[in-house]
Amino acid sequence: MNWRATVGALALVATLHCPALAQSSDKTSVVHVSGGDIQGLAVNGVGQFLGIPYAAPPTGELRWRPPQEPAPWKEMREATKFGGTCPQQQRGVFAAPSNTEDCLYLNVYTPETKPQANAKRPVMVWFYGGGLFSGESNDYDGSKLASRGGVIVVTLNYRVGALGFLSHPAINAEGHPFANYGIMDQQFALRWVQQNIAAFGGDAQNVTIFGQSGGGTAVMANLQSPLSKGLFHKAINQSGTRIALTTPEMSLKLGQDFATAAGCADQSAACLRALSVDQVLKNQAPVVSRVSDFPAVDGTVITEWAYTAYRDGNYNRVPIMTGLVQDEQAFFLPEANTKKPLAADDVKRYASTFGAEHVDTLMAKYPLASYPSPSLTEIAMAQGGKACTARILNLQWSKYAPLYAYQFEDRTAPSYFPELSYPMRAYHTAELQYLFPLFRGGQGTSHPLNDGQQKLSDTMVDYWTTFARTGNPNRDGAPNWLSYSVEKDNVLVLNQPAPKLAYNYGAANDCAMWDKILPFK
Repeated sequence: MNWRATVGALALVATLHCPALAQSSDKTSVVHVSGGDIQGLAVNGVGQFLGIPYAAPPTGELRWRPPQEPAPWKEMREATKFGGTCPQQQRGVFAAPSNTEDCLYLNVYTPETKPQANAKRPVMVWFYGGGLFSGESNDYDGSKLASRGGVIVVTLNYRVGALGFLSHPAINAEGHPFANYGIMDQQFALRWVQQNIAAFGGDAQNVTIFGQSGGGTAVMANLQSPLSKGLFHKAINQSGTRIALTTPEMSLKLGQDFATAAGCADQSAACLRALSVDQVLKNQAPVVSRVSDFPAVDGTVITEWAYTAYRDGNYNRVPIMTGLVQDEQAFFLPEANTKKPLAADDVKRYASTFGAEHVDTLMAKYPLASYPSPSLTEIAMAQGGKACTARILNLQWSKYAPLYAYQFEDRTAPSYFPELSYPMRAYHTAELQYLFPLFRGGQGTSHPLNDGQQKLSDTMVDYWTTFARTGNPNRDGAPNWLSYSVEKDNVLVLNQPAPKLAYNYGAANDCAMWDKILPFK
């Protein structure tokens, strides 16, 4: 069982995550969108329009095809319940399991319960994390961003795993864009925003995409994709550092391996589309085993290697906010599942993932004797690699448009993990609860923020929404956030009691060494 599933199982006491339904049954005014009229929930002064179909269910012959327009409705639609989560296996932290392909729904949060059409409010569109093989929009309550920041927040579901990122010769030969269906879903939702967001008071010409982890990768993919041009105007990347992408040849091989595992010996599209959802999920290991390389270079949605595109300026050049948390790897260690702390040999094995020729260098830079445990050694080593990859992105993006870099370092952040042999500190996903109140992941347990954490949350929401409004996160009353410069190599440290600027990020993370190890030249 995957360790994330263990985390979810340990917190199974949580109920279905639907805060709007738990708090209020009042209704919003009726809003007209392209499919028909909808009415949402009014919750503490915020309008919540939930479960709006933005595309047709990708079932039957629509499986592994670009998204299509949904069927319109004649009667007023109650937008008071979340739509289904896209099919995925139990991952605990990012979503509950699901096997419904009828999942292409979005949610809109407005700062008033009677939205004023054409109020021209900034729009923020959220892509959830989960490695592009799990995740759901239900877990991200956009109410605080909407109410405190005066913005319109859109969260959406998109296809994940094999259903979202399969490349296969029989399907690819059908003449439509292929492989990156999850990214196509996001682009389809962004077109829906362009057509409909004015009815909620949003400005279609002031759209910010933002996402964390796999959602950060999705932000990067949309930055790179020519099909996203003009659909957004700013981007926020939280803990997304994937620069390597799957080659067309590799993605085809993975797709053929999946078909074989699923029993489609004839490798036909008809056989693949006839598979049940459970059969897809059970046999998708060949695809998701390389999920760290999603999305694939397909020639249409993604046209070239990400590093090359960013280096050469071949991407959608918009202002960017980007950053990491201080202890990313704490989230990924296997102890929650194995019940065994890491040993010294485990750290050496992790070092070898950067290449056998680099193990001695890395073990000398991060000697086991310098850390209280092997787990903390690996966390430090991994952070160096992630930080220096992030710095490579900073160096490339800042050449073409304003960039604001940060690092979240509140090591008091509440944790939904069981007690482990090492402290979680500022772990991967820790910042989400500062932006989305009581974020807990698919089946985790919510933890309210204390006063100091709440103050930091307020500051972060102000930065995020001000950036969405103007392309510059600075506002009166908050510590100044300088745009990134190569000379200063500066980031804003998000921590209590107040954020502060830090300089020479590369030197602090030994990037002179890491730049020789990382495969980006």
